[in-house]
Amino acid sequence: EAPSNVRKGTATRRAGKATARKILTAARELLMQEGYAQFSMRNVADAAGLHLANLQYYFPRRDDLIRAMLSDTGKLYEEAYERLLTDTAADPTERLRTVLKYQFEDIFVAETRQFFVQLWALLSTLEDSPGELLGELYEYDIDPLGQCIKALDPELPKSEVRLRARLLASLIEGLMIVRGPLGPDDAQGKELLDRAYRIGLDIAIGATPSRGQ
Repeated sequence: EAPSNVRKGTATRRAGKATARKILTAARELLMQEGYAQFSMRNVADAAGLHLANLQYYFPRRDDLIRAMLSDTGKLYEEAYERLLTDTAADPTERLRTVLKYQFEDIFVAETRQFFVQLWALLSTLEDSPGELLGELYEYDIDPLGQCIKALDPELPKSEVRLRARLLASLIEGLMIVRGPLGPDDAQGKELLDRAYRIGLDIAIGATPSRGQ
């Protein structure tokens, strides 16, 4: 599938799709390895092995490239959820556990944290609506969480489903930052991950976490 947010008509053929994908992959790697301060069109072009004019043919402005990165990141998570749930039983609780487990484990992946920390900083340099774009990105987390919550209780009001999904997304994203150097393989990291997962389940079903959980 062709990445979105490219200049219309440039990614309809196989070669165009491959080049657009190459640019987005290079942009992601540059952001993680060099940081948002080095995220320029020229540096991305160099990382992709292209002339600047070639990159601008696909993404005329830096903002266009960043928007395409956001869309692409969201689609990567959508695909991950689809793969996970394809191999998961139809039981709503089990599907919720699968999605939560994936999301909490993902925030302990070094590359994930590195990418999103730099992405948040990069968004602040956008000319137009950085907050709105970040909200669109988080919808890729909130929406599948909401679907899982709704499946647990189809009679649950839409507003309550949305609230619980937002709380879960906030917990997950917040932990990405405040976990600091803790990893999933050390004792404190394992405890943090386990407790966050259990609290996440409580939020999803609307339970009040017990003291000491």
